[in-house]
This record gives sequence, C-alpha cells and structure tokens, in this order.
Amino acid sequence: MTIPTEIDPTTLEALRESVAGVLTEQCGSTALHAFIDGKTALDRDLWAQAASLGWLGFGIAEQYDGLGLGLHGLGILHTELGRQAAPGPYVATLCAGQAIAAGGTEAVRKAWLPRIAAGEIRAAIPVSLNDNQRIRQSAGLTLSNAGVSGELRCLGSADAAFLLAPAGDVWVIVELAGAAGANTAPVAMWDRTRETIDVRLRDAKPAAILEDAAGVATALLQAMTLAIAADSAGAARSITERTIAYMKTRQQFGQPIAGFQALKHRAADLATRLAVMDELVAHALHRASMGAVDAEIWTSLAKAETTEHFVFIATDCVQLHGGVGYTWEYDPHIYLKRARLNEILAMANPALRDHAAAALADTTRAGHSALELGL
Repeated sequence: MTIPTEIDPTTLEALRESVAGVLTEQCGSTALHAFIDGKTALDRDLWAQAASLGWLGFGIAEQYDGLGLGLHGLGILHTELGRQAAPGPYVATLCAGQAIAAGGTEAVRKAWLPRIAAGEIRAAIPVSLNDNQRIRQSAGLTLSNAGVSGELRCLGSADAAFLLAPAGDVWVIVELAGAAGANTAPVAMWDRTRETIDVRLRDAKPAAILEDAAGVATALLQAMTLAIAADSAGAARSITERTIAYMKTRQQFGQPIAGFQALKHRAADLATRLAVMDELVAHALHRASMGAVDAEIWTSLAKAETTEHFVFIATDCVQLHGGVGYTWEYDPHIYLKRARLNEILAMANPALRDHAAAALADTTRAGHSALELGL
C-alpha cells in the first residue's frame, strides 16, 4: 500500500467539510428513508456524485489517476459515509483497491486502479476473512487449469464488475458482469444500506492472479478494519447527536426528557464511548499510514472495539427514543442494523482480538520494543 507524505491537517479538515456538506445535502434522513422504502436510487446517485468529485480516488496514488490522499483521506470518507448511513458499495470497492495496490503487479494496478478511481467499476470481496494461522484465507474457491470454481458470500452490489478473493494459495480477480462461468445472486440482509451477494463460479477465467497472497490479504484486512472502524465512529456520533436532539424536544412531566438526571448520565456514557472510538480510529489510522510494525494490532483492535461500542450506542439510542425508537419512520433502527453488520464484517471480533494478540507476539519476538508499538 502506498504511504503518502504527510498531508496538511488544514487540507484534511477542508476535505472533511466538503464531503460532509455534500452528504448532508444529498443523504439526509428523508432521502435515506425514501431509499430504504425503495422509492429512489440514492445509492446509484451518490456513487455517481462520489466519482465525479474524486472521492473514489482518495486512497489511490496519483499515478493511477487517484488523489493520493492515503489512509487519512479514506478515513475521512468512511467516517462521513457512516455519519449519514450512506448506501453503496464503498467498503468493498475501496478496500479492493487498497489490496490491489499492495499486492498486484504494475500491470494489474494499471488495469484496475484507474477504473476504480473513476467509479467505472464496483468490487465484491469476501464478507468475512477467516483467520487461519494469522492471515491465511480459505474462502471456498479453487483454482485449476480450467479456471476458478466455488461459491462465496460477498460484500458488494449485484452489479459488481469483479471479485477479489483467495483461491488456494493465491488471490484472483474474476470478472463478474457478463463473464462466462460467473453468476451472482443478491442476499437479503437486515441492513438495507449495504448489499451482499452470493457469487457462484464454475471454471471462470481469472482476469488476474495475484501471487503475493500474504500482501493482498494483509492489505485487505487492514483496509476493511479501518473502513469499518471509521464508519462505526461516524455513524455512532451521528445517531447520538440525533437522539440528544430528540430528547431536547420530547416532553415528559412538563419538561424535556433531556433534563432528567438519569438520562443525562446515559448521554454522558455515550459521549465517553464516542471519545474512545474517535481516539482508536485516529491512532489506528496514524500507525497504519506510517507503515508501523504494530499497524495490524491497532487496526484489528480499532474495528473490534468501535463496532461493539457502536452496537451499544445504537441500541441505547433506540431505547432513549422510547416507543418511537422501534418504528420504521425514525432513524435509530437504520443505525442499529448498520452496527450489527459492521460487527461481523471482515472478521468476528473475538478472532480479531486473537489476531491482534498473535501480531503482538510476532512483533515482540522480532525484537521490537513497547516504545515502537505505540502502546
């Protein structure tokens, strides 16, 4: 993965404000509910706008037609997408781009990264990465002289152009749209802001074979954990702010319920969790962008911790809304469903913590001190 030179914080803040402004205008609560009710194509409209504004190239180097903003740029994008619970295959496609950049040959990078940056293609990636002996994957695909065969549940849209997945000891890129031997079927999920599909391959010809399996797998897991952690932090803050705003208007016993001491304590607990989430994401992004030896540790822990905090916060926000928190017309259920999906993506949280522990053991055995590990 390309590690860019240090980006000016003022530039990053201006970038955040720009992304937030567009998403607030285009993907507010009313627009999101209309999409979930099947009345609009908000996901397609947002994707087209993201492509035109260069968002899809944030993490892609300039030599491949990206903006070269690295992981910090991607962190901003995923945080703001999470704040609005924006629909679309951003995690799958942008994380696939990071993995291709890290483990693909120059020819593969030139063939795929500019098209990702331009928004021409969308990716499908495994919903879950099994942690078998650290990062070795087993996703149900096999590669033979005849091609790639097997079935795999993926994060990605029904019109995904390609699949990035492990097949034996290598990773493969398989074209899906209109390709012989490749079929996809949508899978109904509780979170309507993201799509999952079942990919079925029968002797499908790989468009590319990535021999650096460890490099691809490590980069994909790192990109996914960072994206999901950032999304969770942004989404949790947003639903908390919406819930507190509701509490300031909801009257009970002649006063807003935000004035009740017990509810103030619960709001303070949520604020504490949000602060922890923000710090975890910031530290993980910092260590990963530096290429630090402990990047695997912090990105894994960030995803595990933030998604669990997100589930707690979203659940509490449902309860703090009272009865209406369970209704379709209000926002809390959208964020709770997103939280539950975030929790299981990339890798189950207990496995991620085991992965972080194994990475810590490896780095200390290699002679690295605690001062080097950002502990």
